[in-house]
Amino acid sequence: MVDGEWRNLERRLETYLDQAGEVLAIDTTYFTHRGPLIFGGDRVVSMRWTVLDESGASPGFIEVDRAGSVDELLKTMETFFAPAQNMIVADRAGDIAIRSIGHFPIRPGDGDGRLIRNGSSSKNDWQGYWPVNSYPYAKNPAQGFLASANQQPLDPLVTDEYFGVNWPSPWRAMRINRLLRADSQVTPEAMRRFHTDPGNEKANLFVPMFLDAARHVLADTSDGDLSEAARLLGEWNREYTKENERAVLFELAMAELTQRTWDELQPSLNGNRVATPAQAILAELLSFPDNIWWDNRSTDSIETRDDIMAASLKSAFREAIDRYGDAGAGGWRWDTIRHTNIRHLLGFPSLSALNLPVQGGPGNLNPSSGRGSHGASWRMVVELGPEVRAWAIYPGGQSGNPASAWYDNNIERWVDGELDEVLFPKTPEDLLDSDIAGELTLKPGGN
Repeated sequence: MVDGEWRNLERRLETYLDQAGEVLAIDTTYFTHRGPLIFGGDRVVSMRWTVLDESGASPGFIEVDRAGSVDELLKTMETFFAPAQNMIVADRAGDIAIRSIGHFPIRPGDGDGRLIRNGSSSKNDWQGYWPVNSYPYAKNPAQGFLASANQQPLDPLVTDEYFGVNWPSPWRAMRINRLLRADSQVTPEAMRRFHTDPGNEKANLFVPMFLDAARHVLADTSDGDLSEAARLLGEWNREYTKENERAVLFELAMAELTQRTWDELQPSLNGNRVATPAQAILAELLSFPDNIWWDNRSTDSIETRDDIMAASLKSAFREAIDRYGDAGAGGWRWDTIRHTNIRHLLGFPSLSALNLPVQGGPGNLNPSSGRGSHGASWRMVVELGPEVRAWAIYPGGQSGNPASAWYDNNIERWVDGELDEVLFPKTPEDLLDSDIAGELTLKPGGN
């Protein structure tokens, strides 16, 4: 019922088949004029998503190959509908641009997309889409470069328009900006090194704060564990190299800091935190040392930022010893603790490359989740000019056949941050014999 009148639901019968074409299951899905109905809990929710709208896939990706300049490509991609993403482009004339592309809905009232609205009124429907000139965009900025690392594209201090929430913290984008600002003549080789750069802007921000908090607390009390923890953390150059033995202490301290700061968000029924604010919010809170969020609600005293940070560092030191042994025994090495896994699509361990030590960590340009299942895979550097040159690599090989020599031949070079030159042959004759591993002839109508 919408605006007091009944509307028909669209019913679709979904049939799920196995590889032999046999029916595994049949289910019925229902759609309103907004989108599919989600059944669960005490209410039914209809979900609208641009990808499911009738406009469907945009022709932009088809036409983009014909664009001859940055301006032509930007014009072509104005029609791109979904899914929203960042587009970054450069041309031989030296122009560069970035734009968040897609159709972004205008919602009623404050425009907040986090709210579930009352579907019985059409006043709560989308009211159209943002005009293209409102999309996050930049062209030929004075700094001479553009960077995209999934950071928030609009500054909430400049505009209060809703453009999504729960953005990844900006550490990777900050690191890219730092590296590019430090070198006005970046070479392809330098760009290759950036992919596995061990520096980390999160560590650059939080480590001095941990050390300063420890100094303030130790000025009033004697604490051997806190003193030793601060000494060890102070030795770290804040780089996530394979051989470093201090990143583990910092990461454990960050986990403790998160737990202690957001203790107010722990519901009493099951002990699970209802939500964990992004690290960027925690970083902002550092500027308010007496903010009430720092207080530990389980004590009778009122804790400040320095109290919580010092306690977090001390607790992390004890946990590191319990997990990995004494600091000087070698168990704190990053490459013994953090790994990545390149799994076969069906998860077969024997056909996977597991426990690979990598240079990088949370918030690095080469991110590592710690569970071995998340991180950057494809790497590429492109040099524009009269002839395009490119270098690239991905974990694995050219062949999906485990019996092939090219099934996993790229893994070691990928781990080490190396790249292979990309070939751009215009004719078969442009390929050297050494470039050809085999030939496959396809004949129509044959077996």
